[in-house]
Amino acid sequence: MRLLVLEHEPEAPPGLLREWVEARGHSLELAPVPRLRQWPHPRDYDAVVSLGSDASVHGSRHPWIGQELEFLAASHASGTPLLGICFGAQALARALGGEVGPAARADIGWREIETDVPSLITSGPWVRWHYDRFSPPPGARVLARADGEADAFASGRSLGVQFHPEADGEITAQWIKDDEAKLVGLGVDLARLRAQVVGCAPRARARAFDLFDRIAAWWAH
Repeated sequence: MRLLVLEHEPEAPPGLLREWVEARGHSLELAPVPRLRQWPHPRDYDAVVSLGSDASVHGSRHPWIGQELEFLAASHASGTPLLGICFGAQALARALGGEVGPAARADIGWREIETDVPSLITSGPWVRWHYDRFSPPPGARVLARADGEADAFASGRSLGVQFHPEADGEITAQWIKDDEAKLVGLGVDLARLRAQVVGCAPRARARAFDLFDRIAAWWAH
């Protein structure tokens, strides 16, 4: 399987997704979205994955966001399987007619979610690191929830998840370091957050591999 992975900044890399691709004998092409001069054709790939970003789908003036929304809509229309992760899920939701806006509160840390389809989306715990939320596009099926709101959805062969299955302990620890001042300002307990990394990260790889295996099988059907 040949994957196109849309990366929005080096601080949000494919991480465990890349490890899974290599372990399963697939191939991965990384597209640095903000620097793209020409968008690839989605039908040249077996699937497209859109990663996280510090940018916001709503109210942002980054020109590449509009370009990505058009690309995701075209990919979906072509039948190319899609996976949106956090920002990528929000972008996918917006591209397909859903809504994106500020979350009631920042959602930071590792925790479990409520899954309606455990055969596809397991409860975790998963890394959560977002300040916005999405409403699924019309006709989409909600697959999981967190705090009563949609946390994963499917529309055709397109799948969006608000959490970060690709993030391992190293990536999460770096996010804590990079966002420390912001997190303190939001009242996040950094000691508790770092303890979550120590407690949850060792099983993150196995959990992510299991999820990516399930998604690949779902795409195949």
